[in-house]
Amino acid sequence: MSIINDAITAIETWFKGVLAGGIESSLNTVNSMLSGSLNNSNGTGINPLFGQFLGDPTTFTGSTSGSGTPIWNTIETLSNNVIVPIGGFVLMVVVIYELIQMVISGNNFKDLDDSIFIRWILKTFCGILLVSNVFYIATGIFAFGTSAVNDGLSALFGSSAAFIDTNLINSSSFHSTLMAQDIGTLIVTLIISFVIIIVTFVLLAAIIIVLASRIIEVFMYLSISPIPMATFMNKDWGDIGKNWLRNILALAFQGFFIIVALAIFKSLFANALTTMMSGQTGDVVMTMAILLGFIVAFIFTMFRTANISKSSFAAH
Repeated sequence: MSIINDAITAIETWFKGVLAGGIESSLNTVNSMLSGSLNNSNGTGINPLFGQFLGDPTTFTGSTSGSGTPIWNTIETLSNNVIVPIGGFVLMVVVIYELIQMVISGNNFKDLDDSIFIRWILKTFCGILLVSNVFYIATGIFAFGTSAVNDGLSALFGSSAAFIDTNLINSSSFHSTLMAQDIGTLIVTLIISFVIIIVTFVLLAAIIIVLASRIIEVFMYLSISPIPMATFMNKDWGDIGKNWLRNILALAFQGFFIIVALAIFKSLFANALTTMMSGQTGDVVMTMAILLGFIVAFIFTMFRTANISKSSFAAH
C-alpha cells in the first residue's frame, strides 16, 4: 500500500513540477516579450519604434531602420504649396486688424499716438518671424519631448535588459511557492498565464496603435501650423495660436506619460511577483489575476495618455 501511495505522490509531484514549469515559462515569455520590445538597451522589438515614433517628426519614415524617404518631405511640400499662402493671407488680415484696433481703441481718433505704429511694426515683425520659423519652433518642442522619453527609458531599465528581473521568476522560492499549491490551483494558474501571454500581445499592439495615431496627429498639426501661428500676436485671435501650441506641447510630452505608465506597470508587476514568492499571499490564482488586471489596465491607460497630456497643458 505504501508503494502505491509513494507512486501516487511521485506522479503528483512530477505533474506539479510540469505545471509549475509551464507557469514559470509563461511568465518568462511575457518578461521576454516586454523586455525585447520596450527596453532601451537593445535594437529589437518596439524600442526602435520609440525612437522613430517619438523622435523628430521631420526624420520619421515608419521603418525601424530609419531607411526610406521621410514622410515629412511630402507633408512639407503640401504645406508649402497650400497652407503657407493661406497663412500669409491670414497674417496680413491679422496685422491690418491689429492696426485698426490700435488706432481706434480708447481714443476714437481724438488722441492719436505715433508710438502705436512702432508697436504695430514690432508685432508685425514678430508675427512674420513666428510664421517663417514655425516648423523650427515645433520640432524644437518635440526635441524636448524626445529627450524626456529617452531619459525615461534609460532610467527605467538602466543597464538591465530585462523588464522584470529574471532571477525573481526563476528563483527557488517562487518555484517552491508554486509547488506548495494543489493541482487544481496550478492548472487554473497555468491557464491564466497563457491568457497573460495573449493579453501581452494585445498590449504591444496597443502601444503601436497609440504611437502611430500620435505621429499621424503630429503631422496634421504641423501641416496646418502657419495658419494658427499667424494669429499668435493678436489678443483677439491669439487663442487659436496658443491652443495650437498647447496641443503641440501635449503631443510632444505624451510619450513621457507613456513611459510613466510603463514605470508604474513595471513596479506593480514586480511587486505582485515578489509578494507571491514571499508567501505573503495564500492565493496564487488571485495574484495571477491581479497581474492580468495590471496588463489590461495598462492597455486602457495607454489610450488615455493623449487626454492626460492635453489636460496637463490645458489644450483642447
